[in-house]
Amino acid sequence: MRLKSRNTYVYAHSWCGRIDFHRKSLGITLRILLGIPEKGSQGGPAACEPPFADELRRLGHDVVEEIYVYAGTNSAFIQRAGRVLATARRFQERMSDGRFDLVHLNTAFDAKALLRDAFIVPKLTGKGAKIFLKLHGSDNHLLETKNPFWSALWRRVLSGADGIGVLSTEERENFLRANIPEQKLFVVKNIVEKNSQERGLEFLRKWNLPADRPLLLFISRFIRTKGLFDVIDACGLLRDRGEKFYFLGLGNGPEFSEAQARVERLNLRDGVRFFGYIPEDETDRFYANSDILLFPTYHTEGFPMVIFNAAAAGLPLITTRIRAAADYLTEPENCLWTTPRDPEALADKITELLRNPDLRSDMKRNNKALAAKFTAEIVTEEYLDAFRKLQRRL
Repeated sequence: MRLKSRNTYVYAHSWCGRIDFHRKSLGITLRILLGIPEKGSQGGPAACEPPFADELRRLGHDVVEEIYVYAGTNSAFIQRAGRVLATARRFQERMSDGRFDLVHLNTAFDAKALLRDAFIVPKLTGKGAKIFLKLHGSDNHLLETKNPFWSALWRRVLSGADGIGVLSTEERENFLRANIPEQKLFVVKNIVEKNSQERGLEFLRKWNLPADRPLLLFISRFIRTKGLFDVIDACGLLRDRGEKFYFLGLGNGPEFSEAQARVERLNLRDGVRFFGYIPEDETDRFYANSDILLFPTYHTEGFPMVIFNAAAAGLPLITTRIRAAADYLTEPENCLWTTPRDPEALADKITELLRNPDLRSDMKRNNKALAAKFTAEIVTEEYLDAFRKLQRRL
């Protein structure tokens, strides 16, 4: 009887395994361990991953969320190391407790993320689940480094991944040049939620903003590579040219004090206002009530959410031709291109757009249509197509 029972168990286990493989190959349902940002985190992942998880569940997939990225970025090394160890332990426990088809980790390709991922990712391989890394931005210099430590580190991380999601074709080409296998790379998108806010005098009154001047908007962490100082200097040039405008700067960061000092030096107090950090769910009103988004970034992000959130509000754009912006925007249908670190070129583009209401009107219509291509339904299905391809690879 014991022998018969053992044979029955082996047969049943084998049969269940075949059913499970067939289920995964058809893509009927997936059990996904999703590494998410901690509550209170800022930036793209915190905005676009919750609707992604919701849509996966709506489609019938089993999603288990676990914190992978923490909100605190300025903690001491000992604290960060402790978090990494705790994160690795939690994910290993999850992997041992539940049978997952795929682990989806929201991360980035930069020095801090690599130090974490090089420790955690290898611990998750060989557990029967495919590993998919979604890279929210990538530093190409790390791929080109001659430093053996960093080179070994990124190779360790990427070799442990079955799939790598990058947010632009520019990044995909960078990884291909570094000899990352083409079949591992997927160009993916972020989800962009609809902006249902309307323009109105109530918004202007609430924030004590002028109704007789165009509102120029910048939303980002206040760091140099986002183009903040280019915008401030361009505002000085616009003022000298006699252009009417009012600049709204939303965000915080290490360059906040220097930005304020620059405004003082240029005597722009009457035309510039900094709001500090505004919660994500309140920024929709700023997008909807502004006239132009200014974002001359040269940062290493892949899919700048500020650009596509502005598009969802129908906001005309002036930005740089990099990463996802270059993939999805065209001039003059969606934006005017400017060059980074060139305030005069930026001021010229602002002037051109301020003086052309028909162009602004066309951009508004086109950008709302563009943003409709990044809904949770469309983007999630594209991810599932990538996940199914990974599941079919033995």
